[in-house]
Amino acid sequence: MAETALGHYASALEYLVTARQEMDRQRVLRDWYWRMPLELALTDLYLAQGDLTQAWSQAEQFLQVTLATAERTWQALAWDAKARVALVTRDLGQAQVCIAQAVSTMEGFEVPTAAWHVHATAAALSERTGNATALAHHRSLSRSTIVQLAQSLGAEERVRTTFLSAPRVRTVLGDTGSILVSATGT
Repeated sequence: MAETALGHYASALEYLVTARQEMDRQRVLRDWYWRMPLELALTDLYLAQGDLTQAWSQAEQFLQVTLATAERTWQALAWDAKARVALVTRDLGQAQVCIAQAVSTMEGFEVPTAAWHVHATAAALSERTGNATALAHHRSLSRSTIVQLAQSLGAEERVRTTFLSAPRVRTVLGDTGSILVSATGT
């Protein structure tokens, strides 16, 4: 994931494919759990590379892995990944379906690490479709969840600063992000 974020796509793919091969070759306890972040990382890599066919296929695989579990956070993140791919491919109808599924998956559960992502994607979709009311609603929910997560990091100032400095978080927070990062004292 770090290699993808740095734009080192070839090494990211090498690491992720190697990890998948090792997981396939040598099953370990809770293997099913570690497949979920791997599938997300591969989806994000293909999306970052602009390989939309592979990104869609990978997002579908990610979703299937999560649906075999009761992990609401990962399920919501998988629906979000599919929605993000659909947004890039301009399939707004599919993006809408995926976001609705993500929101439904989160209902009644505390899943803040998924919620801010889902609401950020829902805001992007709302912006694309011109739905100002939904845009404001989802943007507000995403921002407030990010702030709650940052505050929950308490005395872990460096972790909080790193989280608030992440590109997607900064995009969601806009100018608010700079203020929050400055408030951490770094």
